[in-house]
Amino acid sequence: MKVYTQRVLIALGILFTFSLELSAQNTFRAAVIDSATHEKLAGVVIVVKGTINSAETDSIGNAEIKNIPNGPQVIELTYIGYQKQSIPVTFPQMNGKIFAIKLQQDQSELGEVLITSNRTNSRIEDAPIKVEVLGIEELTEESSINPDGIASLLGDVSGVQIQQTSALSGNSVVRMQGLDGRYTLLLRDGMPSYGSLSGGLSILQIPPLDLRQIEIVKGPASTINGGGAISGLINFITKEPTDTSEATFLLNQTSLLETNLNAYFSGKKGNIGYTFFGGGTYQKAMDVNGDGFSDAPRTQSVMLHPQLFFYPDPATHVRLGFIGNYENRLGGDMRVIQGLADSAHQYFEKNIMQNYSMDLIVSHDFANRQGIYFKASGNYFDRSFTTNYAEQAGYQGTGYSELYYQIAKGRHNIIVGGNYLLDIFHRSPGDTSAYNNYSYHTGGLFVQYSYNVENKLNFQMGVRGDYQNKFGFFILPSAAILVHATKEFSIRVNGGTGYKIPNLVEILGLEEGINTIPSTTNLIPERSYGGTAEWNYKKYFDKTGVSLFINQTFFYTWVQHAIISTQDTLGDYNIANVTSGATSFGVDNYLRLKKGPFELYMGYTFVYPRKDYDKAQPYLTLTPLNRGAAVLSYDINAHWKIGLEGSVMGKQYLDFGGPTKPYFLMSSSIHYKIKKITLVLNGENLLNVRQSHYAPVVEQPYTRPRFAELWAPVDGVVVNFSILIKI
Repeated sequence: MKVYTQRVLIALGILFTFSLELSAQNTFRAAVIDSATHEKLAGVVIVVKGTINSAETDSIGNAEIKNIPNGPQVIELTYIGYQKQSIPVTFPQMNGKIFAIKLQQDQSELGEVLITSNRTNSRIEDAPIKVEVLGIEELTEESSINPDGIASLLGDVSGVQIQQTSALSGNSVVRMQGLDGRYTLLLRDGMPSYGSLSGGLSILQIPPLDLRQIEIVKGPASTINGGGAISGLINFITKEPTDTSEATFLLNQTSLLETNLNAYFSGKKGNIGYTFFGGGTYQKAMDVNGDGFSDAPRTQSVMLHPQLFFYPDPATHVRLGFIGNYENRLGGDMRVIQGLADSAHQYFEKNIMQNYSMDLIVSHDFANRQGIYFKASGNYFDRSFTTNYAEQAGYQGTGYSELYYQIAKGRHNIIVGGNYLLDIFHRSPGDTSAYNNYSYHTGGLFVQYSYNVENKLNFQMGVRGDYQNKFGFFILPSAAILVHATKEFSIRVNGGTGYKIPNLVEILGLEEGINTIPSTTNLIPERSYGGTAEWNYKKYFDKTGVSLFINQTFFYTWVQHAIISTQDTLGDYNIANVTSGATSFGVDNYLRLKKGPFELYMGYTFVYPRKDYDKAQPYLTLTPLNRGAAVLSYDINAHWKIGLEGSVMGKQYLDFGGPTKPYFLMSSSIHYKIKKITLVLNGENLLNVRQSHYAPVVEQPYTRPRFAELWAPVDGVVVNFSILIKI
C-alpha cells in the first residue's frame, strides 16, 4: 500500500508539473516591414533560438509562434537581402504582444545588385545596359552542387549556353545569344584573365565558393571593357572580407566518383583584411556509355587564392591577390588510362595546366564624388595537350593595366580612362601543332558620359579608341538609355560595336591544333554591330503577397568578316574570313514569381543564328533555335528547402549532317540546414539523356579516333552529396 501511494503521489506530481508547463506556454506575434520603404515583408523566417519552433510571415507581413515556454527567449528573424535580427523576449510578460519589427536591408547583400562592369557602381535597376547578376545565394547553392566550377550555374541563365567541346577532356566554352564562345569576354574583377590557351578550361576552374557575384552583360559591351565583348561579357567578382570573420568548409562526392574539398577564410582587423580560398578535386575516369572511352576524364587539380586588403583611410582601398592553379586531366581509351595499352588500345588525351597570376586594385574616392581607380594583373598560363601521336604545348603570358577617373556631379557622371593589354603566346619544345607564336599589344582610351534622373531616366553614351600593334586602329562608339515609364514598368535600349582580332588558338581550341592548319592564313579582324531592346515589369501585390518580375529582350548582332573554320574528311582545317559575315538575332523571355516560401522562374529563348554566306545550310552550328527552362524552389521551413528544374533544348544544326533531336533535362535538390551545417543531395540529368543514345560519340579508327560534335550531355545521371560548414 505504501509503495502504491508513493507511485500515485509521483504521478500526481508529474501531472501537476505538466499542467503548470502547459499554462506557461506563450505566443509571440510580429508584424514585419522594410525599415526604409515600409513594405510588408512576406516569407520572413522567425525562429525561437535553440529550438525548431518557427513560423514565416504571411502575405501582409504577420506571423505568430505558439507554445513558447516561460523565461527569457531570443527570437531570430532572417530574410534574404536583409540583416539578421535577434530580439530578446521574456515570457510571460510579453505573451501575446504584437511586435512591430523593421528589417534593415543588408548592405553586403545589396552589393550583389551593384553593377561594377560599367564602372559606375550603379544599382541593377538603374543600369542602362542589360545586366543579370548571380549573387551570393546562388553561388553558395552552386558550391554545394558543383564546387569545382560555375559552368552549370551559367547554363541555367536564359540566353547563355555552355557548350562542351571535348567528350574526353570535358572542356567547355560559354556561348551567348547564339554566337561562338570566343565572342564572349570573360573577366575576373573587371580584368581580362581568360582567353586563348585558358579559354577552354576557364569556366571549369572558377570555384563558386570564392566568388561574391557574377555579372552577365548580354549584348555589346566594348566601350569600357574592350573590343572582344561582342555577344556580351561575364565578370567574375571575388569575395571581400567583412567585419565578421568567416570560415567555410565544403566536402562533396558525386556518383561519377568525383571528390571535392574546398575551404574559404576571411577576416578584417583594423585597416587590414584578408581572404583565402583553397580547393582540390579528384575525379576517376568513367566510361558511362560503355564504348570503351572515357566520358569523364581522370582529373587531379588544386587551386589557391589568397588576397590581402588594406584600408589606409575610409576613402582608400588596396587589394593584392595571387592565384595558383594546377590541373592534370587524362581521358581516352579506358585501357590506356588503366595502364593496359596495346596495339588495339592506344589513344589518350592528356591535359596538364599550370596557371599563376597576380593582381592589384587601388581605389580612392574624393569627398566631392570624384574618384580615381587603378587595376593591374599579370597572368602566366602553361598548358600541354598530348595524344598518342601528337603534342600541342605552349605558354601564354598576359598583362593588363587600367587607370580611370570618375567625376559625378548632380545628375551627370563622366568616366575618362585608358588601359593596356599584352598577350604573348609561345610554343614549347616538343610541340607538333601548326600554331604560330604571337605577341600582341593593345592600348586604348575611353570616355563614358551618363545622365541620370533617379527612378525616371538614365542615358549613357561613350566611345573607345584602340590601337593594336598588328591590325591598327579601332573606334568603338556605344549608346544606351533606360526609361522608367512607371514605378513598375521600364524600357532599356542599347547599341554598340566591337571587334575581334584573329587568333587561331582561340578559334579552333587547343585540341584541334594537332590537326593540319594552313600555314599562310591571311585573316583580318572581325567587326560587330549590334544591340538589345527590352522591357521590364516588376510589381508586388499587397493583397496576395505575390512578387512578379517579367523581362523580354530582343537582341541583334551582325559580325562582319566573320572567321569560319571548316574541316574536310581527313580532319584538316581551312580557315577564312567571309565578307557577308554572320548574324544572330532573337528574343529572350524571363519570368520570376515569388509568394512566401515559393519561387518560380521560367525562361524561354528563341535565337536565329544565321550564316549569311551559306544559303544551303544557313544556321550557325551547335546553337539551339529554341530553349526553355523552369525552376521551382520551396523553402519548407528554416531547415528544409527543395528545388526542381526542367529544361528543353530544341534542335541544333551540325557541321556534318542535319538537325539534332530536341531533348528534355530534369534535376532536383534537397537542402537541409541546421545551425552552421548545410547538407545537400542533388541530382542532375535525372532522365539520363545522353548523346550516345542517339549516335556514337567516338568513331573508328579507335587508335586515332574521330569524335562527333557534342550537342547533348555525355555523362548521364549525376548525383552528388555535399556537406557545407560555415563558422
